[in-house]
Amino acid sequence: MKFLIPIDGSQSSEHALAKALIFAAPLQAEIVLLTVVEPLSSYVPEVMMPTGDWVGWRGLPDVELERKILNAGQALLQKAQDTCQLSQLESRTRLETGQPRDVICHVAKEENPDLLILGSRGLGSLERLMLGSVSDYVMHHCISPVLIVR
Repeated sequence: MKFLIPIDGSQSSEHALAKALIFAAPLQAEIVLLTVVEPLSSYVPEVMMPTGDWVGWRGLPDVELERKILNAGQALLQKAQDTCQLSQLESRTRLETGQPRDVICHVAKEENPDLLILGSRGLGSLERLMLGSVSDYVMHHCISPVLIVR
């Protein structure tokens, strides 16, 4: 058996990992830990110029900042992998870049897990309408079985 667990450092992703460990232990399932780092341009919003044109971040890539973001993602994965090792479960990690909801579905298609377990921030319907929801998107677009943990 194989479980795919997206990790983002939130309390809900920690709950998802804890639930995955409970399910995986008796099955000796392999756990694939996934962290998705959004592109640097998504951290800087577009701004409106006095001309009325919208301008996005077009500066030279900030290599140092990108490295720090990737290192933070790798540190999240290492912490989760250490947790798996304490439970004596086999795990491996994947660090990907892109929009989390799309990347999670893409990795699930590649990995073909028996179960994808992810956390939910528990947004209400208004927040979900305004902000979107990664867990809602994954639940409706992923080909793998999905368990959403609160």
